[in-house]
Amino acid sequence: MSFDCAIIGAGPAGCAAALYLSRAGRTAVLLDRATFPRRKTCGEGIMPEGVEVLRELDLYAEAAALGRTFRGVAWTTRDGRHASCRFPAGEGLAAPREELDHLLLRRAAAAPGVRVFEGRAARGVERTAEGVRVSLDAGELSARRLIAADGASSPSLRALGVPRRAPARPRFGLAARLKGVGTGDLVEVFLIDGGELYLTPLPGEGRVAAALLLERRALAPAPGVREETFWRLARAHPALRERLRRATLDTPVAGLGPLAAAPSRCEDGPWLAAGDAAGAVDPLVGDGIGLALRTGRLAAEEIDAALRGEGRHGRYTRRRRELLRPKRRLARCVLALSRRPLLARAVLAALRAYPPAFSALLAG
Repeated sequence: MSFDCAIIGAGPAGCAAALYLSRAGRTAVLLDRATFPRRKTCGEGIMPEGVEVLRELDLYAEAAALGRTFRGVAWTTRDGRHASCRFPAGEGLAAPREELDHLLLRRAAAAPGVRVFEGRAARGVERTAEGVRVSLDAGELSARRLIAADGASSPSLRALGVPRRAPARPRFGLAARLKGVGTGDLVEVFLIDGGELYLTPLPGEGRVAAALLLERRALAPAPGVREETFWRLARAHPALRERLRRATLDTPVAGLGPLAAAPSRCEDGPWLAAGDAAGAVDPLVGDGIGLALRTGRLAAEEIDAALRGEGRHGRYTRRRRELLRPKRRLARCVLALSRRPLLARAVLAALRAYPPAFSALLAG
């Protein structure tokens, strides 16, 4: 089997790339080792720029039916200082990740020129004179181009000999859905000792996606105590102690990390990397899904240009860097606040006094 593009990884980045390539009249094969729907550790929120990609793909109505919109972000320091802001434009969307991913995959499978193989791991990836060859459990396929969208560990990039570099100061995640938590229409960020806790409203009375992003020192040293660590850290924040007293787990606590590892390069010859495979912004910006959708679109645009003979080496890397720059700036800002309580108090006071500054920060 031969295609214009092979896409390894059928998450938001891979599915978005497949849908945009289909719109450009290209053929694509989408491979994923998992069978959908599948559980994915995630904060489960999509910021407004990512929601716009869903609208472009005519997916917003179906995605919104799975989830719940949110209108902005609120931050609370350890000593109770608070600031909140609504998005200057658009709205965010929170949806159970396994349902959202399954929707994207079904839409990709129905797109002209796209073949989908679930539960089929790529056993090997190698460059050829014509493009790439992908080895499967049984047989192989070829493509003129490849998009690696298979997550932060990216086995496909490892197979291509691309090393990954860990962040200088690694962080880790604990995530679960909770029941019995009062919610509004904002994502809430609580600065805690050693990290942050995010609460994103989900459909259903009192349901939230809760994600703890932590420095290594904040984690319990003993293995197998994720749930205990999660509740200990979440309930340690004064603003959450009473609010979470009756909360219960709706899903098990899942762990992830180290976060934000990156490959040494995200394009080379016939292949590009998209989503977390290309390197993630720290999840504290709450836009992993949105950035995956947007880099999937970007990768599809560059692949289509290359197939037309209009590709430019390094252009994808530059365009992706420009797309991520505002989010990385926001991540640095929030990390600074999380690690410096006195600075957090001063900055949140300033943001409350001058809301346009908060809007600019959210807009990137």
